[in-house]
Amino acid sequence: MNSLAASAAAGSAPQLPTAPDYCARALALWPRLERGRLARIRHDPSRVATLISHRTTLSYDAILELLGAPPALVDAQTSPARDH
Repeated sequence: MNSLAASAAAGSAPQLPTAPDYCARALALWPRLERGRLARIRHDPSRVATLISHRTTLSYDAILELLGAPPALVDAQTSPARDH
């Protein structure tokens, strides 16, 4: 009877939202990336895309989409934010 109570309590525990791990996705797509650098920028998709852009011919925006970055971030990177 204790195992049923434990499983019911575990099933009702709220799931905390976690930040996406762009590091794992990047390593799955580009396994020869430098793990030390990637570990420092793990949760910042724009910095991960910058690191990857030095190793591939894909565009910055394509890398962000492959990493699964939110559409708002991809759109913000494509529109020019400079005023000159």
